[in-house]
Amino acid sequence: MTSTALTLPPEPRRAFSEVLEDLARRPAPRLTLGEIVEAFGERGFGALILIIALISLFPWPPGSKAILSVPIVLLSLELAFQRDRVWLPRWTLSRGLSRQTFGQALARVMTPIRFVERLSRPRMPWLTGEIADVITGLTCVFLAVMMALPVPFGDLLPCLTLIVLGLGIMQRDGAAILLGMLGTVACVIYLFLVWAAVTAAVAAIGGWAGRLF
Repeated sequence: MTSTALTLPPEPRRAFSEVLEDLARRPAPRLTLGEIVEAFGERGFGALILIIALISLFPWPPGSKAILSVPIVLLSLELAFQRDRVWLPRWTLSRGLSRQTFGQALARVMTPIRFVERLSRPRMPWLTGEIADVITGLTCVFLAVMMALPVPFGDLLPCLTLIVLGLGIMQRDGAAILLGMLGTVACVIYLFLVWAAVTAAVAAIGGWAGRLF
């Protein structure tokens, strides 16, 4: 007498929005970075970059953007060096924010998140392969550093670009990666324009001071 084993189909992967809602509903009063890492598993790189960049869009005290950029830099370097799973220092995993604050912020952005989810899908694999991940990871490092710089309005554009790239990494969506690369070019141009303006202003002030004295 022979028996045949039944092979159950794999459970469908939960949508990004569903995982976020589950995190917001959990009973513990604080949401930690380690909890987010565990919740997203293999999708952790893109999901964490997206979430931290999203959090960075909210008003924070001076210097907070520099602190928020540290885990993005670490995640991006791990992506560039082809790590399979997210690793972050123990002290960062215990960092977090009020779950109630997270839930309130999530409620404001859930509609656009669901809209983008419906548009996003795996495509353009040549932009989401191993070599592309190296380039994307290094690009995210640049954007995280720019986000931390004390540049007037210089954090908004890199934050938005990191959100798009994070989505592309998580969903293996080459179209989102391509859009994020175009956003990165815009960031470089903006940074160059700010640098040129500051250089011209310093030169003008120097010339005025020289004539004065």
